[in-house]
Amino acid sequence: MRDRPALPRAAWLALAASLIAHAALLGGGRVREDAARPARAVSVALLPPTLPVALPEPAPPALPLPTARSTRPSEQPPAPAVDAPATAPDTPLLRLAGPAAWRYRLRQGGQDGEALLDWQPQPDGRYSLRLTRRIGERALPALESLGRTGSAGLAPERFALQRGGQDRQAVNFDAEDRRISFSASPVQHELPEGTQDRLSWWLQLAALVQAAPTPGGRWRVWVAGLRGELREWTFEAVDAEPADAGTLHLRRLPLGPHDPGVELWLDPARGHWPVRLRQGDPETRGYEITLTDVNS
Repeated sequence: MRDRPALPRAAWLALAASLIAHAALLGGGRVREDAARPARAVSVALLPPTLPVALPEPAPPALPLPTARSTRPSEQPPAPAVDAPATAPDTPLLRLAGPAAWRYRLRQGGQDGEALLDWQPQPDGRYSLRLTRRIGERALPALESLGRTGSAGLAPERFALQRGGQDRQAVNFDAEDRRISFSASPVQHELPEGTQDRLSWWLQLAALVQAAPTPGGRWRVWVAGLRGELREWTFEAVDAEPADAGTLHLRRLPLGPHDPGVELWLDPARGHWPVRLRQGDPETRGYEITLTDVNS
């Protein structure tokens, strides 16, 4: 075999350069091919858009609190004196006297007579209160209050003016519907808490004063009349006179320019029971009763 002539050095270098260039061309095409391919999709969790939230204004700097020593309940300062409430929810527990018949001397229309107040509380929580009056042999209309007793005192259900043992005029207290109705008037009123009739207020006021005998204070009670009237009566203490020693003298504040006035004297030794009561002028159209005897 004839030997092939050896390639010169320059030819080898040219061949190597050609191969390198060819490889570069092939590699660049692959890079361009990869760049042309679409990118693989990547799943991304999208959050719902949020509304802009108004940031609160910066609060003013807190002032330093004064340093004070802790106070035990027994060291609390006393509460200021206030009027004794008749209808407030925190009315103190009212205590009423037991069954009794109270005899009074009566002065009415310039004439002398006698009166009997019969108070009968029942074990089931009901009560009857009846006032009978007589001048000589003539019986005057009687007053009767019927209802219930409780921690807030008396809760009348019916009040009647009676002649000959029959109800002639009446006031009805509907605690369920909170209404007051009258037989002598089409008027109806909402029933305030603690409302009394024209007889039961004697005992209710006595119980209020006994529960809160505030010196120089005032006591209030709602009172319904027979002809459709409903007024809040306010009583205040009157300076004691020598003849009133040992009793608390109360006077109702005037209800108007023609108010005949109401005064009563309560005896603390008898549970603040009224031992004397005056309404108007006993020498004209008013009356006055003064305690003479008690049967209990």
